[in-house]
Amino acid sequence: MSAAALPRFARAAMPANSSVHFNVTRNGRPFGNYQLTFVTNGDTLTATTEVAMSARIAGLTVFNYRHHCEEVWKAGRFMEMHSTSVRDSDKAFCAVVRNATGLSITNKDGPLAAPPNANPYTHWNPAVITGPMFNPETGFMLRLTAQPMGHEPFALAGGSKVTANHWAMRGESEIDEWYEDSGAWAGLRAVFPDKSIVEYRRT
Repeated sequence: MSAAALPRFARAAMPANSSVHFNVTRNGRPFGNYQLTFVTNGDTLTATTEVAMSARIAGLTVFNYRHHCEEVWKAGRFMEMHSTSVRDSDKAFCAVVRNATGLSITNKDGPLAAPPNANPYTHWNPAVITGPMFNPETGFMLRLTAQPMGHEPFALAGGSKVTANHWAMRGESEIDEWYEDSGAWAGLRAVFPDKSIVEYRRT
């Protein structure tokens, strides 16, 4: 996808040299942090994601998750990605590089391939959610369909509200995303496998 092909608001969602922080809650209680850092060099954008989530019961840690991901985009086109993840004692990695025919993906299970128009589902870029996407933790293609739900108020972490475009992502997961008209990601709501509600809200 060329820069010219991106929606106007999506190009604005790729800020130069900035960081964006999100508070993460699970069933309304603090659960972790999500941070995005953007660095530009000419027409190359590097987006770095850092995620930390944990849960404790009776003083014992029952869930611990860490995720680090670096994406490289050039002239609005996804080029490569490298990620590492730790979920309790389970470790994962994923490396994605664009080649002449599409995307070459390597994870702990071996090599995979993805079509040239696939992008990582790292939430921040609304331009990619209606096309094919892969899980940035595992590299596997996702079975998700994006449905626009309209323009509505969305509460940020501090309580202030922005007007945002609501997208319902449905299929193998249940995720709702909110993006401002500028393309800036405001937050999400996801239903985890244990039916808990996890929310990200920009600070």
